[in-house]
Amino acid sequence: MNKYISVLFLGAASAAAPAATLLAPGAHDQVPSALAHVQASGASALERVPVNVAHALDAAQTIDSTPEPFRAQSREFWSEVGENELRSGVKFNTTAPGALIRLSPQGGAGAALDPAGVLIRSGGKTVRADSGDAAVADTKALRSAGMDVTEGTLAMRLSPALRSGELEIAAAHARGRYLVHVFDANSAVVLDFSADRDSVLIGTPITFRADSKDRHLQHASGLVTAPDGYSANLKFKRGADGSFSARFTPDAAHAIGPQLWEAHVFTSTNDGTLSVLRDAKTAFAVSAPTAHFAGAAQTRSDAAGVHTTFNIEAGAASRFQISGVLYGTASDGGLRPVALAQSAAWLDPGSGSIDLSFDADIIAASGLHAPFEVHDLRLVDQATMSLIERRERALTIN
Repeated sequence: MNKYISVLFLGAASAAAPAATLLAPGAHDQVPSALAHVQASGASALERVPVNVAHALDAAQTIDSTPEPFRAQSREFWSEVGENELRSGVKFNTTAPGALIRLSPQGGAGAALDPAGVLIRSGGKTVRADSGDAAVADTKALRSAGMDVTEGTLAMRLSPALRSGELEIAAAHARGRYLVHVFDANSAVVLDFSADRDSVLIGTPITFRADSKDRHLQHASGLVTAPDGYSANLKFKRGADGSFSARFTPDAAHAIGPQLWEAHVFTSTNDGTLSVLRDAKTAFAVSAPTAHFAGAAQTRSDAAGVHTTFNIEAGAASRFQISGVLYGTASDGGLRPVALAQSAAWLDPGSGSIDLSFDADIIAASGLHAPFEVHDLRLVDQATMSLIERRERALTIN
């Protein structure tokens, strides 16, 4: 369809279509069930002028609108120990040569360790960290390499000549508390940890899953931390497949803005006769449902393009942003992406609407035609940049 024919087609269909209904939410969609009526700090200072922009997309491009949560894979663990523990020796197990060990004093530079005073015991052999059986890096070297480490941190990469298995690290001159980080870099024992979604609404549960490929975890515990310092324990339960899962529901009292929450898991598993520790963490966004799509929309086509007005109910005054990807029908009957449109407008509490427009020139250049669909429809509160609602398939436009 060339541009001239497309404009004629759109102009002929300029009459407003009857109100359309949003498609039923899919399994991966995030849809508020109730509204929050608390205005975000700073919302009143936001811009009030509406904006609407659209960008053409490559029709041959494959776009996946299904959110894919981050999956952490871990060959490491952390342990906080006191000076008496470190002086007498901290024992742990590795499963492959070449482990990386980091000792970070929690009391600052005054607790920094001299490599000559750090002993490594492996397979009945005791060596000093500076003996050549370990590559040692101090705080300055680690920071030069781009690592954000605390003052006094000492890192050691063990030589392959030192056997894996049970290892022991001791420092006779330890003072205060230390964070011991063990990265079993070449290990085949890997912990997978993920959430079932990357964002969640206040009052809605999120599920975390921990698993180790080809091995059954023996134990899993964990906690969730919020940006304001709040933390809560995660209660993991073993599944029939040997994995562990835990559910958590975020509380409105600790949702202070766009910062991410974190979930941490601490596990143990067996590698032969050895008990092996693995820790992991992942992040997720928590949003207050200050608005939602009201379920109806009005569509029209004219010489300027395809326009959709989405009905929105706001629980608090703010500037809200919506975005969506328009798909058109190709000659083979399949759907192809046409354009991404974004718009924002100020809404007061109650019923309102925001328009989403797709330019006629972009539609004509794509060679695609009706019926159209709007995919990956999102609603964001710009006061906190929080994702409130997301739908993989939102609307059909005939």
